[in-house]
Amino acid sequence: MRFFLVCGFWILSAAAAAHAAQPSAAEELPFEAQVQPCWSPPAGADTPVTVAFTLKPDGSLDQKPVIKKKGDGALNEAFAQSALRAVLRCSPYKVTDKLEFETTFIPDPTKARPGAAARQKDPAADVQDGDPRTRIVDFGTVKISFKVPEGLCAIDPKRGGYHERLWKALAPPLQRKAELKSLDVDCASLKASEAGGDKRPKYAFTMMRYYGGGQPVPADLPTFLDELEKDTPPLTPRFWEDPPVAGSPFLGRDDRAVYAAQRLLEDGKVVLSGVSAFTLVERMPILMNHYAVEGPDLAAERQSGMAGIVAGMQVISGD
Repeated sequence: MRFFLVCGFWILSAAAAAHAAQPSAAEELPFEAQVQPCWSPPAGADTPVTVAFTLKPDGSLDQKPVIKKKGDGALNEAFAQSALRAVLRCSPYKVTDKLEFETTFIPDPTKARPGAAARQKDPAADVQDGDPRTRIVDFGTVKISFKVPEGLCAIDPKRGGYHERLWKALAPPLQRKAELKSLDVDCASLKASEAGGDKRPKYAFTMMRYYGGGQPVPADLPTFLDELEKDTPPLTPRFWEDPPVAGSPFLGRDDRAVYAAQRLLEDGKVVLSGVSAFTLVERMPILMNHYAVEGPDLAAERQSGMAGIVAGMQVISGD
């Protein structure tokens, strides 16, 4: 689980380096991200299934995928067949130089998610009323709604220009096995950049999904948070003292997420700070970051602001 802290700190470092958000080479999504929209697993299975397959250089299947490992019983058989169908349906894939794959599909018997509210079939009222702070992120099987902090505006890479350059600059590289799903920056910086200034954002908020590959994800949210907490370095008193201390230590935990501080220093000066939240939604590990560049030390806010955002998240049907 230590990936989360590394990935959270990486995206903060990337933000500090992206002064002008210069174009970068496009990174291909990991296989798990590409196949997810094609997968509709049945409920009730309790054993992961491993599927092996080979691709041609153009991304199409070289041969029919093979189930290498599955559980016993009718429910597990149905789950295995759903994984096989997903691999077939989503072909062709975007590929680099890797053509042989063996990936594990993990069942979700508990539907663990933040918050106690029931899963929504339709968006809740506060999603429908045009609230400019509300974001809805589509994960294929479900959609997640949440509210970003005040004063932030959404970045849409489909708009091209500065939006696309900044998104590419902050998107994790392929080896991180994470996908940037939502990005907001302070509206003042965005307005100046859209006018041709390519201004570095002062504030940003990101949501990422982490793909663990064959590593099993805990079946329930409390276990997931327990493992994260064990791997998180403690917060020392020096972190809040002057001179400040860099790092990514544990801030706290509630029943929905684990929270960590984020801080980068240059010559003893805080050049970037933030707060991260790590949680599990529908068996999908989620990382959220709120950070400031050369501004107020957001790490000093501890987890209170981010905890409110996580508590307000809602799971909406993907149908």
